[in-house]
Amino acid sequence: MTEEIPLIPKVNALEVRTGNIVNWNRLKRKPNINPTEELSECITATVQKFLAASDKTELQYVTHIDCLDNDLHEPLQEEERGELKVTIKVFLCSKLPPQVIHESVEKVMEDLKVSFVETVLLSISMFNTEEEITVEQLKPYWKVLEKMVQEEKVLSIGVSDLDKTKLAELYEWAKVKPSTDQVNLASCCVMPKELTEYAKLVDVQLLTHNDPTELLPASKLQEAIRMCSTEPDSVGWVGQWVARYSVLVKCRGIIKSKGYVLSASRDLHQRA
Repeated sequence: MTEEIPLIPKVNALEVRTGNIVNWNRLKRKPNINPTEELSECITATVQKFLAASDKTELQYVTHIDCLDNDLHEPLQEEERGELKVTIKVFLCSKLPPQVIHESVEKVMEDLKVSFVETVLLSISMFNTEEEITVEQLKPYWKVLEKMVQEEKVLSIGVSDLDKTKLAELYEWAKVKPSTDQVNLASCCVMPKELTEYAKLVDVQLLTHNDPTELLPASKLQEAIRMCSTEPDSVGWVGQWVARYSVLVKCRGIIKSKGYVLSASRDLHQRA
């Protein structure tokens, strides 16, 4: 069997910016798709389009690629900004410096051409470890979000999957209080009573979500890249962070735009 020749042999850093996927027919044909499968589909399609439009000779030498789907790129219009609410949920895939929170939010703002967003949610199911995440680990990332609130780039900040004890610990410590706590109902079919009582007491909104603990496993990322490139190109990739955004028309409750921005890296030595 002939070994495949890699298209991107030297690339060790990847950015993917999907643009607005709300009206994307590829996803409409899969109405029950889960968040990980949806993200994988987006990665494959966006990278595939980028590679098809690129000079194959040049690709042999680049070390970083930034894949933006120009056909789906939809910056928000200034005249309609007041009618829209932008929410970003940031997932960390590995232990990274807190500043990546700022980087991920800024990337989304750059794509949407906005100077601020209404809400940023931080997924604490980060680092993909079996150990339970503590509020102490969360605090450095929260401080970055607080600074963005102070700079008026973000209006409100929230968390994901904090139980009553952790939510209370974060709330008591934080200068900018969490406005929202997202709860995964797959892990608890009914919202815990002590959590609902505490959230009501401190005016924290409880929302539900269906995101898996690990949104982008390395195996899924590698499979997504293999689907649009070659087997050698897919080896060694791991996600750094994923920012999923949604743009809601306030008065109508309609999702105008939804998309992903993500960063990934790979160890080229794994191919040896």
